[in-house]
Amino acid sequence: MLSMWICYTMKRMLKDCTKNYKWILLAIISATYFLAQGSRQIFNAVLPQIKADFAGAGLTDAQLGLVGSAFTLVFGVAIPFGGVIADFFSRKWMIVIGTSLFSVGIFCSGFAAGVGMLIVAYGVVNAAGQALLPPANSSLIGQFHVKTRATAFSIYQIVIYAGIVVCSCVSGYLAGLGAGGWRKAFMAFGALGAVWVVALALLLSDTPQVRGGGSGEGATEDKASVREALGAVMCKPSALLLMAGLGFYFYAKYSFNTWIIAYLQREFLDVTAASAAFHAVFWFYLGATVGVFLGGWISDRFAASRPQVRFDVNIAGIFLCVLGLLLTALAPSAVLCIFGTAVFGFASGVYDSNIYASLFEVVKPRYRAAAVGVFGCGGSVIGASGPAVLGWMNAHFSMSAGLASLSVFALAGAAAIGIARIFFFERDRES
Repeated sequence: MLSMWICYTMKRMLKDCTKNYKWILLAIISATYFLAQGSRQIFNAVLPQIKADFAGAGLTDAQLGLVGSAFTLVFGVAIPFGGVIADFFSRKWMIVIGTSLFSVGIFCSGFAAGVGMLIVAYGVVNAAGQALLPPANSSLIGQFHVKTRATAFSIYQIVIYAGIVVCSCVSGYLAGLGAGGWRKAFMAFGALGAVWVVALALLLSDTPQVRGGGSGEGATEDKASVREALGAVMCKPSALLLMAGLGFYFYAKYSFNTWIIAYLQREFLDVTAASAAFHAVFWFYLGATVGVFLGGWISDRFAASRPQVRFDVNIAGIFLCVLGLLLTALAPSAVLCIFGTAVFGFASGVYDSNIYASLFEVVKPRYRAAAVGVFGCGGSVIGASGPAVLGWMNAHFSMSAGLASLSVFALAGAAAIGIARIFFFERDRES
């Protein structure tokens, strides 16, 4: 009863703080995705221990990579449905249901007896739940943060980074405790997610979708049909090229994140599980935090006089990813390898700061949630095979060669966004 009274009181306080509601809403959404993105990282952090526990089954790197690829593929296929639903139904309950699903998937992953159950629990149930969150989250942020859009998305992104670092470190520590330690990581964060579902249901208020043609923060607009929403995205060459760039970036980043912890442990034998989990994500996301702030500030500072600056920031960030990937893959020591991860993280942060802000430059506000769904679907499907392919390359070539090959995909992503910027931005831009 006491906890319900506290939640009720907090909800009343949130309603009274109308002037600051956009920041309060951002805090709730960011906390939710802190847990969601952090939970995703558990598998990457404990991957070597999972392989050791399942050693008797002859589990290969390619099979383990399939777990990450399954997650990315299911996430990509499901996210358009989340986008369409977010444009027509309660975004509050989308967030609540999505959080419930991924918490169940994460918790059940701790009971997996083989790679098949991991694919189902982590790769399917977890991914389906997480696919419901980005469209609703980004739509709400885009609706309430107009002049502060890139800054709000940057804060949102930094909270995500913090969740990944915290979950990775805790998971790496638990995995290092001995046999079965990786299971405790899944169970603990799954249970935490279930508790947060209750808080979301009590604290998060329904917010009306944009209607009435207003252009201010929190303004509303008439709902669009599903056909109109999808057509508004698919008919824009710049949006499709942004999606291709995202897909190439996802291929590189998802592959990198899946295998970098294992790479540190295998390539530099003095690196422990807990140390690898810490260094692989802390320095990456420290660099990403600097990059996301810098990218968000530059784009917000110059967007009024130079609308294409958000595309320019995207190009610069993804192009710098090439340098970070090569530094990591070719480093002769653990210290230089970790430095490479920090450079890659900085470049990713610069790119991440304007992923959705760039898309929103060429898509009408009323279609934003649907746009995020289609955008995320295309990007995830293009990048889904990366973790499994890199696992296959580990066995047939080397992990170093596999990581270096990711730079080619980053370069392709920069080229796709560059084409959109040069040839289609002015035609497709929405005021």
